[in-house]
Amino acid sequence: MFLARDKNNDLYLFDKLPIKGSECWWAETGVDGTYLRLDKSLYPEVTWESEPVAAELVVSKG
Repeated sequence: MFLARDKNNDLYLFDKLPIKGSECWWAETGVDGTYLRLDKSLYPEVTWESEPVAAELVVSKG
């Protein structure tokens, strides 16, 4: 999984490495379910100028 931020500051979690467009990152397959929009305030170190950041989704039993 990868985190990437669009030029308009929206933050997304992608299931595969996204491709940078002129204003946003794209999932190569372009099919719904390949990315998830996250709260913009998360991960401020991920910027439009940075490359996608590898991420791991961890689910724990509460």
